[in-house]
Amino acid sequence: MQKVLVIKHGALGDFVLETGAMFDIRRRHPQAQLHLLTASAFVKMAKMMGIFDDITVDNRDSHLPLGILRGIARNGYDVIYDLQCSNRTRKRYFAILRWLCRGTYQWIDGRKKTCATIAKRHALGCGCVRVEPVELEWTPTDLSFMRSENPELERLPEKYVLLICGCSPTHPYKRWPVPFFCELAQRLAARGVAPVLIGTNAEAAEIGAVTAACPAAVSLLNKTALLDVPEIARRALATVGNDTGPSHMAAMSGGPTIAIYDNRTRNSATRGPKSINLVSDSTIDQITVDMVWERLREYLP
Repeated sequence: MQKVLVIKHGALGDFVLETGAMFDIRRRHPQAQLHLLTASAFVKMAKMMGIFDDITVDNRDSHLPLGILRGIARNGYDVIYDLQCSNRTRKRYFAILRWLCRGTYQWIDGRKKTCATIAKRHALGCGCVRVEPVELEWTPTDLSFMRSENPELERLPEKYVLLICGCSPTHPYKRWPVPFFCELAQRLAARGVAPVLIGTNAEAAEIGAVTAACPAAVSLLNKTALLDVPEIARRALATVGNDTGPSHMAAMSGGPTIAIYDNRTRNSATRGPKSINLVSDSTIDQITVDMVWERLREYLP
C-alpha cells in the first residue's frame, strides 16, 4: 500500500487555506495511508477532516527534530507533500531526509509546484535528485466538516454580524483601527443587528473598547475556540475582520465575509464563495467605515 505524508505546521490562516489541498491529496491517493505532520494546535481540526490515517505532532521546538525525521524515514513514504514550504522544511528537512530515507521517494513542493524524485546511490550515500514540474491545482474547501458543540453558540442573537478585530500582535499594520470597529458596531446596533465579537486575551483591549462604545455588542471573549469560528460565521448575517486566521475560516464557511487589508497583505486575501476583500492602496486606515458599510448593508435586514 502506498504511503503519503503531508507536512503543514501553520500558522492558522495558512493551515485553513491548505485544507483544500489536503482534500485534493486524498483524492489523488484514495487507497494510500495518508499521514500528517503538523503542530499540536491543528490536530483536532485535522481529525475532523476525516482523511488522515495518522497524525504526528511537530511543534518545531528544536532546531532539527531528528527523532521525528528518523520516524519519517522508517515509515518509508512513497510521496511527501511539503505544504509548509518554509526554509525549515525545504532546506533542513529535505536535506536530512535525503540521507535518512531508504529507496526512492518523491518530495513535492506545494508552492513551487515541483516534484523531486530522490533515489539512493548506495546504502549509505546521499540521494540523487531529479526535479520536474508537477501539475497541482489546489481548491479551497468550505470547512463544512467543522462543527461546534459549544453551548455559547445557542445564546447568540437571532440577527448578528461577526466582528473579528484582532490579528497577530507582531503585525499591527494588519489591524483596522479600533475606533472604526466601534463606529461600525454602533451603526449595526442602530439597524437592530447585534455586533458579536470573538477573541482571546490578545484581543481583550479591542473587544473591551467596542463593547464600551456599543452596549448592544455581544462579547464572546475567551468563550470560543478556533473550531467554533466556521459555525458562528455560518449563522451570522456577515463577518467583518482583519487579515487573520479566523477571517479566512469565516470566508471559507460560506458566509459573506468582508476582509480588510493594507497594501502589504493583499496576497493573503480571503477565498470563499462570498468573500469581499477591501485592499488599501497604502495603510489600512484608508479603508473607511463608509467603505465597509457600503459592502455590508446589502446583507442587513
